[in-house]
Amino acid sequence: MNRATCVVAATLLAAASELRAAPTYEAQACCNLCPAAASLESAQPGLAELGALLEARDGWLFSRAQDLRTEFGLDDYSYKQLRRLRNALKHNGTELLVVYQPSRGLLHGEKLQPADLLRFDQAGARENYRATLARLRELDIWVPDLASLLEARADMPDYYFKGDQHWTPQGAERTARLVADTVRGIPSLQHLPQARFASQPSGLIGRSGSLQKAAQLACGTGYPRQFVQGYVTRPLESGQVPAAEVVLVGGGNADDGFNFAGFLEENLETPVHNASQPGGGHAAALMAYLMSDDYRQRPPKLLIWEMDDADSLTQRNFYRQTIAAVGDGCTGRPALLQGRASLAAGSHQVLFNGADGVLPIQGSDYRIDLQLDDASVQQLAATLTFMNGRQENLVFLRGPGPGRFLLELREDADWDELTFLSLNVQALPGGGDGQLSARLCKARSDEARPELRTAQAGAGS
Repeated sequence: MNRATCVVAATLLAAASELRAAPTYEAQACCNLCPAAASLESAQPGLAELGALLEARDGWLFSRAQDLRTEFGLDDYSYKQLRRLRNALKHNGTELLVVYQPSRGLLHGEKLQPADLLRFDQAGARENYRATLARLRELDIWVPDLASLLEARADMPDYYFKGDQHWTPQGAERTARLVADTVRGIPSLQHLPQARFASQPSGLIGRSGSLQKAAQLACGTGYPRQFVQGYVTRPLESGQVPAAEVVLVGGGNADDGFNFAGFLEENLETPVHNASQPGGGHAAALMAYLMSDDYRQRPPKLLIWEMDDADSLTQRNFYRQTIAAVGDGCTGRPALLQGRASLAAGSHQVLFNGADGVLPIQGSDYRIDLQLDDASVQQLAATLTFMNGRQENLVFLRGPGPGRFLLELREDADWDELTFLSLNVQALPGGGDGQLSARLCKARSDEARPELRTAQAGAGS
């Protein structure tokens, strides 16, 4: 090898080494938070939920309300509904795995200023977080050993960004490995389609984080972007990759930029379809996927649900819609009530219980399936009236997908004792018009979709 070739080779090796090494840089602290950052409750929308911003060491920022919370998990009602959702998925042949990662305060609390760390009950928060993972497992939901992340070494790459509530690609990779450890122990998933993948460095990711942006809005100060190594995952073998039987749904952490789906493919050695909605959150992503043709036509063997915050899972109407979506509404089931109405100006009755005698329609074993002729209708108001005169007012917001809304009748408190009387619908301003069809049917929440029964029976499930 001549000298020129050696120089070129050395240069390429040095460049490759720099690409794989974690980027390092030095920057002087630029900012001190203003008094307004200590209380964001009265700030502009989107900031109040942070509670307060705390400036920590080494350029870190924390949200007191979100990053330093000590309580995790759901209330008893929400745990019950989450179990119903798991059962409905299971009866469609889908295992549910939940990725509920620890908070920034649990993983990076050592970055807090001494006074803030003293006020943060980190030990209590860790105990509550572990208890939440255990409670989810009691629901027969698969949960990776994410509590092991709490024992990370000091020399490991940061799991989260310094000024952002999303994980770094390095945090996504560590999580994917723990997910794979759990999946390998699921008996029904021993025969997923095999394909080998490899993740490689792919430039640097520069991120201006959500907390940094909040600080700028509150105080007018700016923070430097943080740069970390990015990755991309590709198949190792040429040829067609088998169809994915694993689906990922999630929010911002499942964004392709963090390569979580790619790291899952590498560690699971099977294709993964990423059906996430980074801008809409994990709850909206799950709802949109369950309403999609992809799910209805081919339910996956494994659904990985990444969630960075369980607060949205305490919303009662979320389960009433998602569980109905798992069962594909009233498809393949006889309609006990049905009707059709115009969405022109005003409220219109589309279902009425009593035309041919009152039917004993009570509780969540009954669901309503609304089909819109006009796909441009994005939001719909509905009023459910019961025999004793009580009413329930709802607003449906439709995301991507078909013009359809699904809903179970309520079962909490004494609602399951009330007999359904009627349903009125009204398109909200700017929501479009056209016609709407409605059906009400009976369907158990843990019952497989009718079109899947024969196939599952034939498979011995």
